[in-house]
Amino acid sequence: MENIEEYNPRRIWLENLLAERIQANPSYSLRSFSNRVGVSPSVLSRVLSGKRSLTFKLALRIADALSFGPEDREHLIKLFSNKKKAETESSKLRKTRDLSVDFFNAMSEWHNYGLTQLLYVDGFREDSKWIAKALNITELQVKLTIERLLRLEILDRDKSGNLYRTSTHLSTTTDIASAGLKKFQKQILEKAIVSLEEDDVLERDITSITMGVNEENIAQAKEEIKKFRLKMADLLENGKKTRVYNLGVHLIPLSDSINGDRNE
Repeated sequence: MENIEEYNPRRIWLENLLAERIQANPSYSLRSFSNRVGVSPSVLSRVLSGKRSLTFKLALRIADALSFGPEDREHLIKLFSNKKKAETESSKLRKTRDLSVDFFNAMSEWHNYGLTQLLYVDGFREDSKWIAKALNITELQVKLTIERLLRLEILDRDKSGNLYRTSTHLSTTTDIASAGLKKFQKQILEKAIVSLEEDDVLERDITSITMGVNEENIAQAKEEIKKFRLKMADLLENGKKTRVYNLGVHLIPLSDSINGDRNE
């Protein structure tokens, strides 16, 4: 019997390489990636599904094909030389639903969250084409996303084999400089720009207010915004669900602080 690994940072590394290329080119496929790195599509597919381990030799072959620089190669070496630490992190990750920064790096794509909410939409079907059309992503992205969410125990299957979420809401750490967090928020802002241009005003609300502020109240303001988000989630999730939305509240400085020595 094949041993399917639940969480493996090495497979996450490979998934991210593929996801980055799909993000840049939606028509990019697993076969395109396999041709680029010179590895059989079936081999990559088995690694991505957790049915085959990613060996250091295979990882180096991929790194060579993609012309990795010194920093990326150093990261790759550390990834394969720290197996015990990876196993410890895996154990911790399975015990929490509050995403750590490291965990979030594996969840930095917006459609991971979009798919988990799509499960609640009336008439949801676990069909790659249906999900891909609903979220406007590729079928390959759908497959990788479902496998990842199952592995991280964010999704699971009931006795009938149907997908379900193991928790209603997921939260992330805040006020931490994380490449994963930045990537996710950038994608959401980019989608907001598209919505501004393409969606009817009745389907969206993108508004703002410019004001002079007392910076000492920023921390309290952020707490109030958090409460507001949760209140809006309770309101919008009430009743029959027909679509997936994202709510973003922006509070950003538009001028330098008048307290020049504030951060010194």
